Amino acid sequence: MFTPSPQKLTILDWVSNGKGSAVVKAVAGSGKTTTLVDAVDLMQGRIFFGAYNKAIATEIAEKTGSRPGLFVQTMHAAGFSSWRKAAPMVKVDGNKCRDLYRAMAERLMAEAQQQYEEDKLSGQAPAPVVNLFPFEPAVLRLVSYAKQSAFGVKGYWPMEDYNGWLTMIDHFDVDTLGEDEQVIELSISLLKLSIENDIKVIDFDDMIYAPLIHNSHVWTYDWVLVDEAQDTNAARRALALRMVKQGGRLIAVGDPHQAIYGFTGADADSMELIANAVNAVELPLTVSYRCPKAVVKYAQNWVSHIQSADNAPEGEVCQITVPLASVVKPGDAVLCRFNAPVVEYAFQLIAAGIAAKVEGREIGAGLKALTRQWKVADYDALLTKLDDYCEKQVQKYLAKEQKGRAEGVKDRVRCLQVLIARAREVNPAPANPADVVCEQIDLIFGENVGKDVVLLSSIHKSKGREWKKVFWLQTGVSKWARKDWEKGQEDNLCYVAATRAKQSLCLIDISRKGKNGS
Repeated sequence: MFTPSPQKLTILDWVSNGKGSAVVKAVAGSGKTTTLVDAVDLMQGRIFFGAYNKAIATEIAEKTGSRPGLFVQTMHAAGFSSWRKAAPMVKVDGNKCRDLYRAMAERLMAEAQQQYEEDKLSGQAPAPVVNLFPFEPAVLRLVSYAKQSAFGVKGYWPMEDYNGWLTMIDHFDVDTLGEDEQVIELSISLLKLSIENDIKVIDFDDMIYAPLIHNSHVWTYDWVLVDEAQDTNAARRALALRMVKQGGRLIAVGDPHQAIYGFTGADADSMELIANAVNAVELPLTVSYRCPKAVVKYAQNWVSHIQSADNAPEGEVCQITVPLASVVKPGDAVLCRFNAPVVEYAFQLIAAGIAAKVEGREIGAGLKALTRQWKVADYDALLTKLDDYCEKQVQKYLAKEQKGRAEGVKDRVRCLQVLIARAREVNPAPANPADVVCEQIDLIFGENVGKDVVLLSSIHKSKGREWKKVFWLQTGVSKWARKDWEKGQEDNLCYVAATRAKQSLCLIDISRKGKNGS
């Protein structure tokens, strides 16, 4: 409990006496969700409270209590409710696109094989039959991002716009194994198949995408509240705007400096896009009630207007020069800009007898797909293949000025180099080295990792979470960050890392770390 700040009182007064819509820009830990909860008591008519995820929706529903006309849901739940009116028999299957892709790939490969045989019999030079299964992770990611980006919805990217898909590949650093054109063609085909099957079955993305792409009925409200607005993507924003009835009002609350979009598909400028769409007024929340004074002072290096509460504890920001394993404990978090150091430190902790997990099961899936791209007899051959792959892909992306994708390739390859070294220790001469590497990937990567282990995570994956003690592996800014928006992205990542700490922020400088880990 804390005394409402003058800024919060201004927001509540605007709800009662103001007009139109508003964007509330709130710093990390400023009680933005609590502000929305208190604002609900002042609202009339039908109210939709859009929570970022199911856990937060449950928490908000407990705080607001039951009252007529108030609907506390995620945007996905709201979209699903609307789509069931159009498709009452629809089922939800998270493997929808995976199953459709595998069936499509088998069909296309069978057709290619038949054409190969016909060309061979006729004396023509047959085109080789391409194995489409290694492209599955990239295609599934792209189709998911396409749905989140409202591809094909009026006013957004046309479904077959090649540049739109290529922009998305670059923006989200999707590894196409060097075959952009083929992956894009497969993605367009899969997206169309998915849409055709929406009446029968939908996946998580379709809950929002289906009512938009089919232009079906959407429930409308006098008030639409959007929490964590900086993490909205095009589809979420489109649905939220359609939910505001004629003459209704919208409040979007978030922190533009926490817009890092990595794993959510959100747009970096989503709050500006919302503000422009509804001609919103801007209201601030600049006092952090999560972070102690020392952490807030440190976070001001990136966001000068963040303030600490008057009664906040002092806390600490310290430099760590001793081995991580000697100071970290279960329940602590270890964050880093890149994944390769996270993987390396995870194995160091495990070797020291400390339970450790890396957040991000989908990261592990991508690494496994890359590992199984080649059939090799030993680890050295796999390392050679990786080096060749890295050199070719980095050169290709740099030639196209796609620096982020080049950096992503190098990070993934470095992750696998660490994993191969670990696999070699476990099993020096296996029949299939890829199997042992994939076993090591499964060992350390997880999702929603619990408190009984040390959690290691990229800064992107730490978004929205908090810990009493945070260890930040500082690598320095990306050498590819040269444009203004790229530098802004790096600043946002630093700000997010710093403001995860509720008591202690421990800094470990690994920017001068050599390739061999020294």
